[in-house]
Amino acid sequence: MDRTQQIKDAHPWLSYDEVVKVLIYHHQGSSWIHNLQSDKLQRSMEAFTKLLKSKSRKAVEPFVEYVLGVYYNGVDEYGNQIEESSREESFEHRWNKARAILLKSK
Repeated sequence: MDRTQQIKDAHPWLSYDEVVKVLIYHHQGSSWIHNLQSDKLQRSMEAFTKLLKSKSRKAVEPFVEYVLGVYYNGVDEYGNQIEESSREESFEHRWNKARAILLKSK
């Protein structure tokens, strides 16, 4: 069973689109911030999937809300794409903040 389906089975209230975005969030940070390659990246993705599956809905909801609402929110009030360099919070800060939300929740 792939990671998407594992998370979807653990949290059926999430849409497949939301699950994929959450997985992409983790993959981006693992690749771009932590510079993980190949085997270490796969282990990181497996550990993230396991962590997400182990959390309750109450714990996962604020994380998903942040990831979808802030981490991916790259458009202004007119729907125009915001350049990463123009954003108030850096990519790394948004990634770490989402991670903190997930890790502190029970």
